[in-house]
Amino acid sequence: MKIRNRLVALSVAVMAAAALGTVSATQAQAALDPSNSLGINFDADTTTVIAKTGQPVVFPQTRLVTRTDLSTLEGTLNLPQAAAKLKLGPATLANFKISIINASQVTGTLTQGGTADATTIDLDVSQTFQIRLDSVQPFNISTGSASLNLVPNNGSCITAPTTARLKGSLDAFKLLGQDVPEADAHIKGTYTIPPFQNCGPFAGVLNAIIAGPNNSLDVHVTNPEFIVGDQAAARAKFVR
Repeated sequence: MKIRNRLVALSVAVMAAAALGTVSATQAQAALDPSNSLGINFDADTTTVIAKTGQPVVFPQTRLVTRTDLSTLEGTLNLPQAAAKLKLGPATLANFKISIINASQVTGTLTQGGTADATTIDLDVSQTFQIRLDSVQPFNISTGSASLNLVPNNGSCITAPTTARLKGSLDAFKLLGQDVPEADAHIKGTYTIPPFQNCGPFAGVLNAIIAGPNNSLDVHVTNPEFIVGDQAAARAKFVR
């Protein structure tokens, strides 16, 4: 059967799965059966905005790797280290590098949304992680041979775990009903930055500027790729 027909059939399966309603959190976190689920990967461009300063932090592009049975979703999103300028109003205070560490799986649900003429696949997902400050270098200040770093170099400046819950919608036809699948969606939400610990004498200042609630997170997903090969049998289960 042609790929296009497979994808159209999958679109129908999404609608049928959505009719069953939202699954429980326990079900959403359970490992999906590889023989009855599909792998779909996306390019992911991720940006967070620190609420206290309005400072955007742009992470290098990575891959969002997912598996779904068209009702639940699980996946991985491992963000590379990001560098940005720490600003307070118009003033640049420092250059800093930040890492997302100990990230959990991305887990959540898929449901049908939109209208009959413009069906969407709505995602409601979450991920738990910790945040590490790798370096904070005051602007235009150096010690001569090396730039001054306000946090320890041993990677100890870390928050407690925090969880981001993100929601967004994919165009069902563009993703599932074309020979070449397409996606252009923003999966968005907010999270709290807990206080940083083990950061040395400047911990109080850094927490006053950075830590707090209502930080935004935006994962822009594009270039979907369906996993084939081992998943051919799983795809066939949805094609009747």
